[in-house]
Amino acid sequence: MGRFKAIFFDLDDTILKPRAFNPWSEFKKSHGLEPDLLILDGIARRPPGEQAILHHQLLQYEQALSASSEVREGMVHLLGELNTVGLITALLTNNHRAATELALQKHGLRFALVLTREDAPPKPSPALLQRALAHFDLKPHEALYIGDSEGDLQAAQAIDLPVWFLATPHNSTLRPRFEYPGELLQALLQRWG
Repeated sequence: MGRFKAIFFDLDDTILKPRAFNPWSEFKKSHGLEPDLLILDGIARRPPGEQAILHHQLLQYEQALSASSEVREGMVHLLGELNTVGLITALLTNNHRAATELALQKHGLRFALVLTREDAPPKPSPALLQRALAHFDLKPHEALYIGDSEGDLQAAQAIDLPVWFLATPHNSTLRPRFEYPGELLQALLQRWG
């Protein structure tokens, strides 16, 4: 396999530091949404009037999470090194664009491309990954996706795009899995060694 030309990242629990609790499970529980469904799919099962209220509450919740977010230790260095070696970086998240932009502005993070759920169906659909590949005119083997969840795995596997994971308290079964961005960076640099 050749060298990667682009590294695509998830936002929550990947670029951003994982939280001790799963905020999405908390939102589902507090709003009576099915625990095994994506939040958006759970909202879609509600009556239309209730859907609008839940979408508004979800956006407020996402913005509050962005406002209180922290970047994963070592992530800024990792992103800087990727730019130094000439790799394209993109952010692909199921989050709302307004919440995503809030987090990026707060932490001074920049990517060549930012795609959110307004741009394509959310993961586990591969649509966000496909949009990013098309944007940069890349084949799946020319990019690597860095995520943290089973949904990230399913999205990448659906189009044969390589996927690696950063560790969270909730993803011990996913492989290859790296505890820290520095460890992931070393693995990436070994591919160029």
